[in-house]
Amino acid sequence: MVLFVIKTKMAAPLTQTMSVRICRLCARFLQRKEQIQIRCSLHNSMNENGSNNTDSSEEDRMTQTSSRNFPRVEWTAENKPIKPSILASPRLFPNNARVDPAAMDKIQVTEQGPKYKKHPGVIRSRKVIEIPKLMEKALDVIYKDSGYKTLNEEGMTLYNQLTARRFPETILSLTAKAQRLEPEIIQRLSVKQRTKLEALVNTDSLTEEDEKALRQIQLNVLDNIKRELRRTTHHNKPIVYNADFALKYTNARLIPNYSVLTQCLTEIRKRDPDFVPESVLNMGSGIGSAIWATNTVWPQTVKQFYCVDNAMEMNKMAARILKEGDVNRQNMVIPNVFFRDKLPSVQSGGFSLVICAYTLMDFPMQSERLQLVKDLWSRTNNYFVLVDVGTYNGFLAIQEARRRLLRRDKGVDVDEMDVNIFAPCPHNQHCPKFKCGPETLPCNFQVHHQPRRGEQQHKIFATERYSFVTFKRGDLVEDITNTWPRIVFQDVNEQSKKKIAHCVVCCQDGSLKNRIISRKRHGKDLYRMACESQWGDLLPVQLNDAEKEDKLDIENQSHTKAPVDVEQK
Repeated sequence: MVLFVIKTKMAAPLTQTMSVRICRLCARFLQRKEQIQIRCSLHNSMNENGSNNTDSSEEDRMTQTSSRNFPRVEWTAENKPIKPSILASPRLFPNNARVDPAAMDKIQVTEQGPKYKKHPGVIRSRKVIEIPKLMEKALDVIYKDSGYKTLNEEGMTLYNQLTARRFPETILSLTAKAQRLEPEIIQRLSVKQRTKLEALVNTDSLTEEDEKALRQIQLNVLDNIKRELRRTTHHNKPIVYNADFALKYTNARLIPNYSVLTQCLTEIRKRDPDFVPESVLNMGSGIGSAIWATNTVWPQTVKQFYCVDNAMEMNKMAARILKEGDVNRQNMVIPNVFFRDKLPSVQSGGFSLVICAYTLMDFPMQSERLQLVKDLWSRTNNYFVLVDVGTYNGFLAIQEARRRLLRRDKGVDVDEMDVNIFAPCPHNQHCPKFKCGPETLPCNFQVHHQPRRGEQQHKIFATERYSFVTFKRGDLVEDITNTWPRIVFQDVNEQSKKKIAHCVVCCQDGSLKNRIISRKRHGKDLYRMACESQWGDLLPVQLNDAEKEDKLDIENQSHTKAPVDVEQK
């Protein structure tokens, strides 16, 4: 029980004399409890030397944003993405906007005309991503040997728990919640207690008996605030990485993780066809979904898969899947796979491709996440892929890493100045999403994949949403797609009768725009390519810089028209 030092004179109101101390003590109490409940970071040894130094200066303004407690998102495949209110009124592209001629040169032309469905800006797979036959065979053997009768139900429960994970509360957020709760808790006191409290607060001098009575009321209010904060505060449950968890995680996350990573890596292969990774570092390798995805995109080309995960049962499950479910088998279907519990030293050399998927949320403290990103980037030679869940908290985890690597402050190491964003952003500016509403709107994408085992049999496919960013060390490879805007938030909405289409795009200047494409003004080619584009694709449009475009400045959108309903196809 916490005791307060009561002054002899208490002429100030209770909310002024108690708030700061009560709220801070409540916040510290719950934060200590939260840190005890949250397991230590998944990879507590950051390198071979065991160093885990962090720099407090790296915690920028994302700290305040990520510390808020956002409402839980009921995440289902049927949920439609939220349309930003600031982009509610679509506007025409400039009249001189035309399709990029380089895009027309790459479109296949048949007797029926150009195949606009396969224009070079198409990034998202039009087919349902299926897992390799060898992986499917291994899963059948593993599930059969387990004899787990409720595996599908418990796997779905685990899937929902992992998707709904949030960052732990900080002292700032807990203090703010306690300050909001205090007046409400005081109002819940009995009439007799409130009357006595008002009399004691308004008394210039207090006797020893009065101080004791006031202290008792303070403790009562403090206990009620703690009780309410425990009830309303999100607590991350500790994860025990045992064999049972590895089996349920395989059932819940292997196929979605594989599909998402396959989509992200396919974009690298398509836009940079000369890049072939020789070595891959997979941080938080888990059950090996990144190994399978990389081998699917670049078959039998990787000479070394360096997988880092200190959960031994997860490594055993990954190895068993690679052995087609036979634990006694010596060789794996994908060679050159090595499992370790620590990152390699920087002196041992870098890796062509570094992947960190669904791992950042395992680190409760922001300083740990930023240090991990810095360590991984120091071991990257070409591409660095970060992936997390498509909720707002997953998006914030990606944005923390994005802002960390794009810093241009004084004192930044020289090698960190070579970072460029390859995807999904067509720019290196700050994410424009934070300038528009609603506040909890993530920048995410989706992929259709083969249904998980045990899902409804009538389902043709399942949908997984994810947030990601791909960094490139050094300059981007010369490609026509580097300057094209990317379609975000929802698919292109086509109005066939009016022969117009409009979409929300993230542009090269670091802004979000909701633009209308007219067949009459902008030409048939651009109109048809826009109609065939989907959420996550690049729009092959060429804008004339000499013409002043109608800028959709987010700060000046206080007077907007009625929202336009943009639905998915």
